[in-house]
Amino acid sequence: MKIVFTDFEIMSASMGNDNILPDIHNNKYIRSSVNVSDKLSEEDKKFVGYGMISTLLPYKVQDDYTRSREIKKYKCAILENEYLKAIFVTELGGRLWSLYDKKNEKELLYRNDVFQPANLALRNAWFSGGIEWNVGIKGHTPLTVSPLFAQKVYSQNGNEILKMYEYERIRGIVYSIYATLKDDVLLVKVCIENSKDSDVPMYWWSNIALPEDRNIRVITPAEEMFYCAYEKDGYVLSKTKLPYLEERDITFANTSNRSRDYFFKIPDEENKWMAGIGENGYGLIEFSTINLKGRKLFVWGNGIGGRHWNAWLTGKSKNYIEVQAGLLRTQLEHFPMEKNSEISFIEGFSPITTNSESISGDFYDASNNVRTKVADKYKYLDESTFKISKKDEIVYYGSGWGALQNKIDKNVISKHCTFPDDSMTIEQKEWFDLTKDIPLSSDGKEDIIYSYVSGEYWKNKLEKTMKGNWYEYLQLGILKYEEGDFCGSKSCFEKSISIHPNAWAYRNLAQIKGNIEKDIISASTDMEKAADLKNDYIPLLIETATALMRCEKYEKWIDRYNSSPVNVKNNGRIKMLTGACYAFLGETDKAKEFINEKLVVNDIMEGEYSLSEIWHELYSRVLAKERKVNPSTLSKEEVLKSYPIPFELDFRMH
Repeated sequence: MKIVFTDFEIMSASMGNDNILPDIHNNKYIRSSVNVSDKLSEEDKKFVGYGMISTLLPYKVQDDYTRSREIKKYKCAILENEYLKAIFVTELGGRLWSLYDKKNEKELLYRNDVFQPANLALRNAWFSGGIEWNVGIKGHTPLTVSPLFAQKVYSQNGNEILKMYEYERIRGIVYSIYATLKDDVLLVKVCIENSKDSDVPMYWWSNIALPEDRNIRVITPAEEMFYCAYEKDGYVLSKTKLPYLEERDITFANTSNRSRDYFFKIPDEENKWMAGIGENGYGLIEFSTINLKGRKLFVWGNGIGGRHWNAWLTGKSKNYIEVQAGLLRTQLEHFPMEKNSEISFIEGFSPITTNSESISGDFYDASNNVRTKVADKYKYLDESTFKISKKDEIVYYGSGWGALQNKIDKNVISKHCTFPDDSMTIEQKEWFDLTKDIPLSSDGKEDIIYSYVSGEYWKNKLEKTMKGNWYEYLQLGILKYEEGDFCGSKSCFEKSISIHPNAWAYRNLAQIKGNIEKDIISASTDMEKAADLKNDYIPLLIETATALMRCEKYEKWIDRYNSSPVNVKNNGRIKMLTGACYAFLGETDKAKEFINEKLVVNDIMEGEYSLSEIWHELYSRVLAKERKVNPSTLSKEEVLKSYPIPFELDFRMH
């Protein structure tokens, strides 16, 4: 088995720049509620809701991507032997882009033709395909489109092993991914290190995309499942026997009528595995050490919205499903990882060929059939495979945050991973200077803020070194917000403005007033002041439109839109909001200029109803004019029957 580090070409959309605006109570995804059925036992519910985060800080949102694509080269590592070829894109969260079965000349995974970010992750940007490694926090990891450190290491018997790793800033942990090939098995070992003197909530799910067009059946040694659906603003979690739900055998992945998560409750004493096998009896088997106990199936479903999401993420109508493996039963849970500890597990991924008739028959017969096939694979889950004897130099760098953290922690953050000082960039520079008591400078910060930090160390250090400029108070306000001191945060933003009126502090102040204090009138006023100071920054203008609409100040937003720069007017989300304002004002002809099948909102969010709700609002008024009735007398069904939502605008998952 050999590892080659090289470039890999992908048809790619541009990621653009990170959003300067920090997450101050405005990320709905991480605040979604969970409604748990009484069918779950107390043990089932033990960790549901534990460890949920209240802000993405210190990370910035990644929402500046486009849908215009061109060929781009990415750093990757290719592992290859006589059976398999695996391509890891280290620059994109270490994503396993492809796992190719050389003997059968077949791709084992759903391999996306494009890199197309969309709004499905904690930091917004996410892309489909391959195998994704999710650590620390419910949802897709904050590092899903970020580079990882990568190097070649060697086992005690001289075998080559790919090692990828990073420092995750919210949990303050280091995770490393080791990968190697043995015969027709890709072996992946994950190690998570908590070097802190306190427990931290922890989470892991390996997210495996498989093509749906093979009429795949998902098989696992379970008799019960939890099923979860995202309703408006929250999750509903319940439990039932396998394999039927609503008279459908959900293990046939293409039968679902809606987007849904199915979590399979494998008994503790059973080996942990999951297979996605096509009607021809060929597919992928994933198996692991026993501590990786969760297994999941996600389907987009056969609704128009689900099919649209497939096309939206792939650039064509190419459907896929996801099978996943995690440390807990569902993805609505975290568990307490003990202080100064580490956990690890090993997963195997391999082709499987079995009797096609047995796969299409009774679920439990199919499960027993696959169980016999996977039994001899467990010999590969040998910890000695990953005993490291030596390592090469780091080939690719991740971020500089691990190196910076090593400067301030009393404990070295990792026993296994090195974070060189030269990995630090402009994102870490002012914070590294602050460790040496060099105060933060406000120079140039009205145009760009490179990064944020979190934690008591940085708050204390900043308070100690402050000279009294507006930028210091801005960053202190963000630090106070992250620790839950909303009053202190608000005071800092007000102080920042009093020293030097700036768009960033006005905006942050508006977020506290609108989202926490529920003073939407004052919030809209502050957002307008921010927009006056920075009238070409699209994320700021989107929030301004939203704030004005909450107060029903539709004309005020339209006036601002009409005087905005071209780059603002051309943004899809801003067009959507402007069209909604015209619809609410009853100016349906003007609204139609904005709300039509040509409208493209790059960052439409998974589970977001905005487009369909605006369409309904607009065409309820159109239909009411036609029938000479009040719009409130028309049912939603009546409106959408007369004016169906175009496929291009339909992202409804339910």
